[in-house]
Amino acid sequence: MEIVGKGDVIMNGVLRDGSVSSFRVLNVLHVSDLAHALISWRKLREKGYIEFGEGDNIFINKGTKVVFEAVFDGNLNKIPEESHSAHSTYDIWHQALGHLAPSTMNKSLQLHSDGDIPRRPSNNICSSCVKCKMTRLPRTSTLKKERKKHVFVHSDLSEPFPVPSYANSLYYMTLVDDATGVEWVRFMGQKSKTTKIIKDFVAKMELQHHKTPVAFRTDNGGEYVTKDIKGFFASKGIMHEFSPPSSPKSNGVAERLDRTIGESLRLIFDSAST
Repeated sequence: MEIVGKGDVIMNGVLRDGSVSSFRVLNVLHVSDLAHALISWRKLREKGYIEFGEGDNIFINKGTKVVFEAVFDGNLNKIPEESHSAHSTYDIWHQALGHLAPSTMNKSLQLHSDGDIPRRPSNNICSSCVKCKMTRLPRTSTLKKERKKHVFVHSDLSEPFPVPSYANSLYYMTLVDDATGVEWVRFMGQKSKTTKIIKDFVAKMELQHHKTPVAFRTDNGGEYVTKDIKGFFASKGIMHEFSPPSSPKSNGVAERLDRTIGESLRLIFDSAST
């Protein structure tokens, strides 16, 4: 591999007690094609460093002082480092933001100039995105778009999470305003909370925007066809439209938002498993 440069590097190793050991590594070779930074034990030994181990931990001493520690992760011994720019790579930001599309990442660069978000490398391809974001071509919609905001609302309920969230939620409901595309996401532990969430949503529209939605479009899921929600819609004069069975495209606005969130979740689990 080509050596681009040579110089000294300051490393800040995190020790097991939480303290940080700062030390200088001399004559470091800069090899841009190297996937990971490497330290040669032979070179350290020539400089008078001493190595001893305990379980999966290796300690490198200079005299009686522990200079840094390394932890065996199943493949290699890795040195825990303190770094204020630990999340400065494009891949880390891409994963942390739910595997956003490159175009959306570029918008983030413009909106958050102080976020230290690097630009996408020209040869960057996210294998998880390729695998988890494959979809069929969209169908041309025959529905007329509503022009008045907070009048026509699309809603959908997710499949259960593989694991509960920190707040013990297993589902999320999406609500989308047809005219503006404004989106709301509500989390719940049980599907039985669907009616309460819709009632609270309508109350919020009436109080904050002085409008009662004219219509809700949902699928035929059991959570949307209860007597309680039918009675509530009837009392408010809200029309309840249903998409045809086994036809998620007919409620495409809410389904797309549900898919976007679901893709992020699948990508997170896929990245964690690989």
